[in-house]
Amino acid sequence: MSEAKKASKHKQIERAAELYTAFHFGKLPKMAKKVKLYFPENGIFTHLGKLLAVIYLSDKGDGVKPYIHFFGGEPEPFRLVCNNGNVSIERIRKIPLSKLPDLLTDPEGKHLYIANYKGRVKPEGITG
Repeated sequence: MSEAKKASKHKQIERAAELYTAFHFGKLPKMAKKVKLYFPENGIFTHLGKLLAVIYLSDKGDGVKPYIHFFGGEPEPFRLVCNNGNVSIERIRKIPLSKLPDLLTDPEGKHLYIANYKGRVKPEGITG
């Protein structure tokens, strides 16, 4: 690997660590590891539908907690509602389906992908 490629890779690792630290409110990453990503050889995917939200666990400095982000721009167009113990998603405002990312899988159905996401991952969280 050339020195320029090594320097570029090092810079990307630094940026990834900085984003991790900002996203987790100052908590430093514990380790870095390679992750093997699979992409279909022929570039063919199966469209499963539009993605309304993502729910994930993260430790942002005060213990591991669940977070939910609804897609479709700011302010979020949906919210969780609990009525008598039944949880549902309620639409707060109308949005075009084109604002929602696509949920895809490879032809074998082994991997999930998010495509056409127009938001950002920022220190304060996922936006857009």
